[in-house]
Formats: sequence, C-alpha cells, structure tokens
Amino acid sequence: MKKLIKAYRVFTPDMYTLCAFLGGSVVLIGLGAFMNSVSIPPITIVVISCLLASLDILCDYFVFQGIFSNEFEFGILANSHNGLDVLRMGIRGDQLRRLIQIMIVEFGTGLILKRAMFEAGYFVSTGNYFGFILALCLAVYIGDTFVLNATRKYNNYSEGLLVISLFTALQSGLIFGLSMVFLREEAHVDSFPWVLVLAIIAVVVTYCMCERVNLRYKDSFGERKPGRYGDDSNRKTIVFLAIAFGVDFAMLPLMKYGFDRGIDLSVFLIAQMMYPMCGVVLAKLFSYNEGKLPKAAYVTALILTGICMILCAMEITLPQTFEMNGTEVPYYYLISNYFVIVINIIFFIMVFACGKEKRTNAGLGFSNPALSIALVLLHIVLYFTYFLIAVAAFYLLGISDGEFDLMKDFVKVIFSENAPALWVGVILNLILSCVIFLGEEYGWRYYLQPIMQKKFGVTLGTILLGIVWGIWHAGADFMYYSKESGPQMLVVQIIACVSMGIFFAYAYMKTNNIWVPVLMHFFNNNLVNVISGGNMLNAMQNKVVGWNMIPVYLIGYVVMWGFIFTPTMLGNARKVKEAENVQ
Repeated sequence: MKKLIKAYRVFTPDMYTLCAFLGGSVVLIGLGAFMNSVSIPPITIVVISCLLASLDILCDYFVFQGIFSNEFEFGILANSHNGLDVLRMGIRGDQLRRLIQIMIVEFGTGLILKRAMFEAGYFVSTGNYFGFILALCLAVYIGDTFVLNATRKYNNYSEGLLVISLFTALQSGLIFGLSMVFLREEAHVDSFPWVLVLAIIAVVVTYCMCERVNLRYKDSFGERKPGRYGDDSNRKTIVFLAIAFGVDFAMLPLMKYGFDRGIDLSVFLIAQMMYPMCGVVLAKLFSYNEGKLPKAAYVTALILTGICMILCAMEITLPQTFEMNGTEVPYYYLISNYFVIVINIIFFIMVFACGKEKRTNAGLGFSNPALSIALVLLHIVLYFTYFLIAVAAFYLLGISDGEFDLMKDFVKVIFSENAPALWVGVILNLILSCVIFLGEEYGWRYYLQPIMQKKFGVTLGTILLGIVWGIWHAGADFMYYSKESGPQMLVVQIIACVSMGIFFAYAYMKTNNIWVPVLMHFFNNNLVNVISGGNMLNAMQNKVVGWNMIPVYLIGYVVMWGFIFTPTMLGNARKVKEAENVQ
C-alpha cells in the first residue's frame, strides 16, 4: 500500500490532485449555476461544462511533462520487482479520480439544469435524464483517455499540445452530437443503450491506457519476472475471449431492447463481426513478444468497431428507414456501410504500406497464391453443390416452405438477365467490405484455431471451434436470422459453422494464408445476394426453420465434412499427438 501511495504521488502530485478534484469541481459547478441564472440555452451549458471538465487533461499534460520530460525514471520505485505493477495501479487510481471528478461536475451541473430540461420537454422521467448525464460523463472520460493515450508518447510540449487540440476537437464533436441526440423536444430518447455502449468503450480504452504504460515503462523496473515478458499466451487468450465473447454478450441486452420494439438489427451484425479481430488486435498490441506490427491498420479496425457500436445505439434509440429500389432500408445500416467502405480502404492501404515484416508478424501476408485461388474457387463450387443437394433433400423429404422456394429457384436466378450485374456487385462488395470478414476469420482461424488444435488435436479441435463459432452467433440466431424459431436456427448455425469450419480449417492449414478463409466467408455470405436476386437483407432475416429441416442441412453439408478425413487434417493430427507423446 505504501508503494502504491508513493507511485500515485509521483505520477499525480498531491497538490495537483487537491486542486483538480476539489477546487476544480467546485469552480465548474459554480460556473454552471451562473450560466443557468443568465438563461444560456441548456445545450450550451452542457457542452461547455463537459469541455471545462476536460481541462484537467491539459493540466495533467503539463504536470506529466514536468516530471518526465527528459528521462522516465520513477524514484524509489526504480529497480523494484513490483514497480511496474504499482505504477499501473497508480494510473488506475488516477483514472478513477478523473472519472469521479467528471461525474461530480456533470451531475452537479445536471441538478442545476434539471428543471430547465424538463420544462423544455427534453425528458419525461428522472431516470432517463440522469442516464443522459451518465452517458455524457462516459463520453468525456473516453475523450480524455484517448487524449492521454495519444499525448504520453510525446516528449515535447508543442507536439503534445497539437495532439491535445486535435483530440479535444474530436471530443467536442462527440459531446455535441450526443447532446443533440437527447436534447430535442419530445424526442425522449432512452439513455440505457448509450450508457451500455459507452461503458464498454470506456473499459476498453482504459485497458489500452494501462497496457500502454506497461509497454513504455517496463524496462525502468528491475529484473524481469519469469513469464511476464516471455510466454504471455494465457493472458492474450483471456483478452481475446473478453473482447470476442464478452463484448458480444454484453451487447445482447441492446439487441433484445431493439428486438422487442421491432427495430432492424443489421448494424449489430456488422459490429459483431469485428469483435474477434479486436480481441486479437488488443492481445497482440500489448504483448511483449509479437515483434513489429501494423499498428495503424490495427487502430483503424478498432475505430470501425467503436463507430459501429455507437451506430447500434443510434439504430435502436433513433430508428429510421428510407426506401431504396422499392425496399425499406435501415438508415443506420447504410451509414455503417459507408464507414465500412472508407475504413476498409484505409485499412488495406495501411496493411500494404506497413512492409513484409509487419504483415508476417500480424499473419496478414498472402502466401501460396495459386493454391489459395484454387481453394477459393473450389469453395464456390462446393457452395452451389450444397444448394443442389439441399434442394434434392427438401424434395425427397417432402418439405416445402420459403427456404425450399429460395433454394429451388437459385439455378433460375443465377442464369437470369440480372445475374451479371449481381455478380459484379459481389466483386465490388468484396473490394469495399472485406475487412469485416477478416474481422471474424482473424479471430477464429488465425488466432483460436491453432490454440484449439494444439489443445484438443486437429480433428476434435476443429469441430469444437465450429461449435464455439456457432454459439457465438446465438444472439443473431434468436433475434435476426429467425424470430420465431430461434432454437432450431441455433442448431442450424452450429451445423453450418462446424461444417464450413472444417473446410476453412483445411484450406488455412494447406495455405497458411488467412485471406483464403476470409474470401470463403465473404462468398458464403454474399452469394446469397445472387441467389435471392438482389434481395439479400430479406433473404437473411426472419427465417422460419422447422426441426424437420435439420436433416436437410446435415445432408447438404456433407460436401464439407469429407475434408476432415483428408491427409492434411489427419496427418497434422498425428503430428500433434506425437509431439505431445514426446513431451
């Protein structure tokens, strides 16, 4: 405890803490009361109070530079085995102090403005109003933490102040936009989705803050503990699972919220596809033995995920649709696609420009091109073969419903007059949205597949990975793909994920090229647009799956199951078992 107190005092001096936490809060609340008394519009007071609460960051920057402007030494903690852990705890304490201060200022200002807000018709319940204030607190905290993450890599004032100015402008836009969402007469926007999304983002950026300190200052503290800077695979697995599954399941209440109100949930699926990649990215960025990585590309993937999560909150609190080609299209789904296109282009420029070493360390190189292309083409053939077998099975079992009609008409559709345009659209979509399919495959095939195969053997590990992948889709199965037959849809999803996972695993093991399963996953999803005659959204949503249809899917996917018996899968399984026996 003494070391923790001393570390905290080194990082944030007592006098600064006293001035910032006590004096600053009182002054800002008093200023809010004064502005309210002279009848300044509430939204102006809200934005100004948020920005003034962020003034702490500027002061913190000068304090930080004054202590660590030349050499990053930590006084009595230097050469201490526990120094890095103590410093990290000190930074967590500083972040907690900052969050409490923001909440004191914003809730104090909120109490002053409460009457004006209700009179203006912005809110009808106290709970929703203070939920809005809490969402603002989280937005300010996130912006502040982003600034700290950015500025603490600079050792001179001018660069640091420039970055502070840039991020403060972005933070101002976020605060103003969030205020405008709520502060509209008779809007009565529910604050719960915003609080949950911003809380998840706040946890992630706080984690990034602590881990950045670990990486930067780890060499300032004594001898390295065994395992800390060596094998950190267990730690990386925990981070991956926390993001890929933790964030996915944390978003389920929001999906249920939108589902109960009959709101389209398409944006949730785009965000969900990025969670596995974000888990790998955060695990690798803050690992000690990954070598050089394409950090700029990684950051763009994290930004896309954060944007999509915010759009999820907008989709269920401010639902909008518009007509396109005679079909009602969700507004925020279209907006999310625009962000995907822009960030997809930036991501691939970053990957291309980062150099071979970084691409190799990140597992993003394109190896075995001839075999890779051949396997992708084989997957497309198997995809249509699956449809033919499924249609035959539907016919033989005497099952006739919407799913059967879609399948039996696909031959007619793919040779229709519109088919060439649909195929061109698929290729164009590949160029513009490939990053979200990398989002899944980077987690499942690149990261988790080797771990599962090493632990359970190649064959069993591949099958178990497919089951895990299928269960991960549970929220979408019950609230998007099928609203009436969720349990059946989940079973079908697991069958599909295990079956496709076998072929994806086979192809990845043959080529050691992550882009192969990425392309296969892309075509598996986007060929639905060709088969459905360009009506992809409707074809994927609201399916009704009966238990009598399960055998059809099992029979259809037999074309994928056969690859579990190939020499590649069995041979590697034997090698893994022999290696375990030797050990």
